[in-house]
Amino acid sequence: MNRKMVVFFVSCVFWICSAPQDALPQDYPTREIEFIVGYAPGSSSDSVARVVAKYGEKYAGKPIIVVNKPGGGGSRGFTSLAAAKPDGYTIGIFSASGFLQPYLMKGVTYHYQKNFKVISQCAYMAIGLYVKKGSPNDVPLKELVRKVKEKPNTFKIGIGGTWSTEDFARAIFEDEAGVKSIRVPFTGGGTESIPALLGGHTDFNFGGSPHWAPLYKGGKVNVLAVTSDLRDPRFPDIPTFKENGYPVDLQNCYWIVAPAKTSDAIIRHLAEAFKKAFAEQGYKDGVDTLGVTGVWTGTEDSWKDMHKMDRLVQGVVKKYDLKPQ
Repeated sequence: MNRKMVVFFVSCVFWICSAPQDALPQDYPTREIEFIVGYAPGSSSDSVARVVAKYGEKYAGKPIIVVNKPGGGGSRGFTSLAAAKPDGYTIGIFSASGFLQPYLMKGVTYHYQKNFKVISQCAYMAIGLYVKKGSPNDVPLKELVRKVKEKPNTFKIGIGGTWSTEDFARAIFEDEAGVKSIRVPFTGGGTESIPALLGGHTDFNFGGSPHWAPLYKGGKVNVLAVTSDLRDPRFPDIPTFKENGYPVDLQNCYWIVAPAKTSDAIIRHLAEAFKKAFAEQGYKDGVDTLGVTGVWTGTEDSWKDMHKMDRLVQGVVKKYDLKPQ
């Protein structure tokens, strides 16, 4: 090898080593971005995703197309996303149920920490304990806790499905408060649990804000507490469980995620794009009409929140010895 070739070879090695290893592709994106939702059109995840796509594509650079892949309680969509090419052209929405499924369902192969990179949280749905307005249970939370303690396994609590996110929140609350009620699961969610409450078939319900928000505004129910860290700005009169001394910090959150091997540069690009999108009043109003609160937390804080939620879920799984079915 002559001297010129040696110099050329060394120069190439130096250039490769010194060049940015995680630079954003200069022309990214060149085509539309698929946004996988593991639930059917009209579901809460789908509705949130469509608002995210509508405002996010303006800043992402190309159209964001929602692709529904329902099945297995969302696991089909999560599995499909985990296996997608990590080129920045496939992202998806990851909700709280994504933490539950690996512990509760046989055959689930994905794990949020192993198979995904988070871009940002986009919204959250506070879970609340609500009662019929004017009923004997329409009392401050601590007083209701006292009543339930006096008559354990007597009061009926409506929830949206056995070991759903709402049911996990219910379990954490009962553990913290030292009470025990009778679970009444409804597979139809609010369409079944709300009539049961208003008809006196349940004493109180645990449900997401889309269930109780219209009824609360209409004066038909009273919400005794919500699971969010801080009071919801839309409902400043509703206290949190933490304010009452019961640290129940399990919400139904929505994150935007990508396959695990997606480059950090693409993740940063999309995170900044969604940050700008979520700052728009139209986005805030759009998710507000769904009964959820819009938020941008970025990658680092989103990871912290996801780890925290997974620890909460693991605690309930261990305490109740839950097994995949």
